[in-house]
Amino acid sequence: MSGLALMGGLSRKSTTDDFRGGEFAAVMGGVEVDLRGASIQGDEARIEAFAFWGGIEIWVPPDWQVISKGIAFLGAFEDNSRSEPNASKRLVVNGLALMGGVEIKNREKK
Repeated sequence: MSGLALMGGLSRKSTTDDFRGGEFAAVMGGVEVDLRGASIQGDEARIEAFAFWGGIEIWVPPDWQVISKGIAFLGAFEDNSRSEPNASKRLVVNGLALMGGVEIKNREKK
């Protein structure tokens, strides 16, 4: 699964039973990735995210544990997800937010 938003927007949704990862980039645009209907068969999946003057929003199921390994420079790389206590699947999100933002979440902000 992959996507590039260049001065525009795109949305990706996955309901696969074997999500393995993907690569997403937003350059002066926005990317929305909805993984709430997907499942991981192995122990771990990986996403590479790059946001430059843009944003990437990644939605994950509550039974996934997120490991955020992002770097932000004049931007934000935020993991706002809350995993269930027995979350056994891991999603590792690597990347860079350069004057942009990457946000991982599984519920709306209050």
